[in-house]
Amino acid sequence: MRILLITHYFEPDGGAAAHRLTRLARLLHQHGHEITVLTTLPHYPAGQIHPDYRGRLVVKENRDGIQVIQVWLWATDSPKISRKLISQLSFMLMAGIRGIALKRPDVILIEAQPTFTSLAGVWIAALKRRAYVLNVSDLWPDHLLSVGALTETSLIYRVARRIVDFTYRHAKKIVVLSPKWGEAIARYIGQSEKIELIYNGIDLQTFHPELDANRFKAAHGIDPHKRIVSFIGTFATQYDMQTMFKVVDAFRQRDDVVFVFGGVGSQQAVFDAWYQTATNAHYTGWIPTDDIPFAWAASDIAFFAMRDNPLYQGTVPAKLFEIFAMGVPIVAAIEGVTAEIIRESAGGICVACGDAPAMVKAIDNLLADDTRRAQYAHHARHYAEQHFNIERVVAAYLRVLSS
Repeated sequence: MRILLITHYFEPDGGAAAHRLTRLARLLHQHGHEITVLTTLPHYPAGQIHPDYRGRLVVKENRDGIQVIQVWLWATDSPKISRKLISQLSFMLMAGIRGIALKRPDVILIEAQPTFTSLAGVWIAALKRRAYVLNVSDLWPDHLLSVGALTETSLIYRVARRIVDFTYRHAKKIVVLSPKWGEAIARYIGQSEKIELIYNGIDLQTFHPELDANRFKAAHGIDPHKRIVSFIGTFATQYDMQTMFKVVDAFRQRDDVVFVFGGVGSQQAVFDAWYQTATNAHYTGWIPTDDIPFAWAASDIAFFAMRDNPLYQGTVPAKLFEIFAMGVPIVAAIEGVTAEIIRESAGGICVACGDAPAMVKAIDNLLADDTRRAQYAHHARHYAEQHFNIERVVAAYLRVLSS
C-alpha cells in the first residue's frame, strides 16, 4: 500500500507522540509498504525551528526509504493556548498547500491532534479522493474544557465541536488509543462500527529490565547508592503536579531516596517554582528518546498523579508502556482505564486521585520490601510481553488501513 501519514508529531522532534508515530511509520515500511509523511519542521521541545532547518519553507528527506516532507510552521515555546493555536493553524495552512502536489496514496492516516492537522488531512483526502483513517490519541476540544479554557456554552467550543465531529463522521475508520475515547466519539457521532481500539505498544527489545542501571545515574550525577523514584515525561496539564510535590516533600528526611523528574511541558513554571526549594529532588531537564530506557532502568519505582477529571479517566500515558516493559513497579494516583490496567497486571499500586498520603505510604512500603517490589516488577514486564508487543500494534493498524 501507498500510505500517507499526516502528523504534527514526528522525529527528530522529541516527545512520546513523535516517537510513537515515527516508530509506526518505520514498522509499516518494514512490512513492505510505501510510506510518505507530511509533518512540521523540527521544533519541539525547544519551541524554535531547529537551526539546520531555519529559513526554509519545505524540506524533503528520504529516511531509510520513508519520504518525509516537512513544512514550515510558526513555532512557539509559549504555554499560552492562543499561541499554540496559531502555531497549529500555520501548519494546517502549509500542509494543505503542500499536500496539493503529493502523489495520490492508497489510504491516508491522520494523527487527529491537533484538530487543525485533521482539517489539513481531510482537505488532502478530498483532493486526492481517498479514504482517511483518524488516529485519536486525545479528545479535542474536550481537553480545553478540562483545563478550564472553554465552557460547553462558549461559541468557540461549539464551533470546534462541530468541526471535530465532522472529521469523525467522514473518516472511513477511527483508531482510538483508549476505550474511553471510543465511547465518547460514538456518543458524539452516533456511530460505533467504524471505531477501532488499538492500545499503544512498546519495543520490548529496546525497553528491557537488563539495561545498565548505573549509566543514567552517572550521566546525571546521581548518587549510585540512592533509591530512585521517577517521573519521566512531559509536564502536561493532565498531571497533578501538586500531589506529586506533596509526595516528594514527605520524604525530605530520607537521605537514601531521591525523586527524579525528567521532562518539560506546560506546567514548567509551576515545577520550576517548587524545585527551587526541593531538597530531595533531581531535575534532569528533557531526556532524549534514546536515554529514556536507561532512565527507567535506574528507577526503583515510577510514580505519577493524574488530575481528578472525567476526561483523564480515559488517558493511558505513553510512559505506562515504557514502565511496564522495563519492569518498574508503579505507584499512581489515577482512576479509569490506566488504573484498571495496573490492577489487572498486578504491576503496581493505584490510589485515588489527589491522595498524596496514600501514595507516600505505598512508595514507603515498596522501598522497604525488596521481595514485593520484585514481584510487581515481574508482573509488569510479563504483562507488557503479553499485551504491548509492538508487532501486535502494527498488525492491527495494517488490518484497519487495508480495510
